[in-house]
Amino acid sequence: MSILSSLPLMRVAEIKVEGTPLPDVTFSSLAALVPDGTRHLIIEVSAAQTYTERRFCEVILNGDTAAHYNRREFAATGSAVTTTSTTNTNVAQGVDIPPSAAGYGGGYLLFPFAFRTDNLKLWQSMGSSLETRLQRHAGAWENTEAIDSITLRPWQNVPGGVNQWAAGSIITLYAVNETLLAADRLPDTQTRKFTFGTLPTDANHLVLLMYLRSSHNLSTRQGDRVYQELNNDTTAANYPLHRFGGEGIADVKVIDEFYNEKRVGWSTAAAAPADSFGNLVVMYPEYRSTDFHKPWMSQHAAYEDIFYPVSQENGRRRNTAALTRLHYFPGMGGEYYLPGSIISAYKAEAPAARHVVSASGEASVTLQVPAGAVGLRAVVVARTNSAEKEDRLLVELNGDSSAASYAIRRASAYGETPNQGENETALLTDNELGVITGAGAEAGQYGFGTLSVIRHAETDRHKHILSIAGTCGSRLSLYGGRWKSTAAVTSVTFKPKDGTLFAAGSVFELIVAADAL
Repeated sequence: MSILSSLPLMRVAEIKVEGTPLPDVTFSSLAALVPDGTRHLIIEVSAAQTYTERRFCEVILNGDTAAHYNRREFAATGSAVTTTSTTNTNVAQGVDIPPSAAGYGGGYLLFPFAFRTDNLKLWQSMGSSLETRLQRHAGAWENTEAIDSITLRPWQNVPGGVNQWAAGSIITLYAVNETLLAADRLPDTQTRKFTFGTLPTDANHLVLLMYLRSSHNLSTRQGDRVYQELNNDTTAANYPLHRFGGEGIADVKVIDEFYNEKRVGWSTAAAAPADSFGNLVVMYPEYRSTDFHKPWMSQHAAYEDIFYPVSQENGRRRNTAALTRLHYFPGMGGEYYLPGSIISAYKAEAPAARHVVSASGEASVTLQVPAGAVGLRAVVVARTNSAEKEDRLLVELNGDSSAASYAIRRASAYGETPNQGENETALLTDNELGVITGAGAEAGQYGFGTLSVIRHAETDRHKHILSIAGTCGSRLSLYGGRWKSTAAVTSVTFKPKDGTLFAAGSVFELIVAADAL
């Protein structure tokens, strides 16, 4: 899955294209459609289009087709990782969609604070046209209206001008489940920064949704780094991380750098367009464990006129202590956060299946998928006995270990020297869906990743898989592809690629969404 979809989810509505193709799909009267108190929306797309090549889907909010949209794209296809941006367009981008002959692809779109009226509407997405193209998008609608309707349609700028949702396409609306909200924080009264001094004791993973605008006021630098201090640890060398993404309007660049820095993401700042806030989703898996360094992963986007980034970052605190305190502040010029900024901490759903590797290590882990589940996702924190610093995570659905049964694209960034790195993308020849650490890595360093199988119970399509994983230091990878089977997924098996055993304390978990349909 993406970190975006690691938030606790509740399925609330669904549209399936049946019989003949449809030009668009719309979720309308959204405030009445979702549970009371809903703030954030996630749309899951499992779809194909009638045009014969992959294209992204368009996003239209409240029926507005004027030139009020901006978009940032970060994509991997062929042998290249690229980024681009477009401003003042009449539609924005969602997720990549394959042609109907290829199968059903798509992914996730997160709309944070959809119903506020003091914010430009920013969303970010992660998806793939199966194994052809892997992408992250950040869209912005320059309007502060509450979102009343979301329309998705296949990209219309195609030869002949006709492109529709193919029969069998399914678009699902989820609400972030507010019953699992642990705490909201506004900036502290005196410092105007954020502190969580008490964390829940009844969850395995903590997911923070941040909505931030820094006081840094410089027209040539309209954003600011978001810094964290975990358990009052102020030493930058204790926070190795890797960032992978795209940014820059005038100076376009792919970011693939390693840092020793307390950063966790990026926000807008005071000189950014009015009412624009940066959005980060940060996951701290196994935050109460004392078996390994404390890993984390973020995906973030921020609309402003200089960088307009969309990125992911993965790192760790070099300490095995359970997390008990979280502190966040501007890291690159800002002194505090401006009004409207907020951080919400959510507990991840209770596991549908869970396994912790025993002291002697284990060669594989298999988890059973509960009947009737929706929104199937997995969380992995693991290390192997490979002699190298890195190992790869193999995933088998329903016990299918044949490499020919999978078609996967990977995009990754690697580096061990501060402010340097390199990136790559390729079609894989096996069922690799994650990068984790081997025994050659620093003691206590475990890899961390999340995975989703979209529409796992459907029996009319190959299973679309998305994942993001990292070594919590030197490498960060994204994956998109498919299992070439129409069978419903009933089990998920994890194996190391190079090593023979998962290390003691490695954790494997399945989570599923609540269902209001």
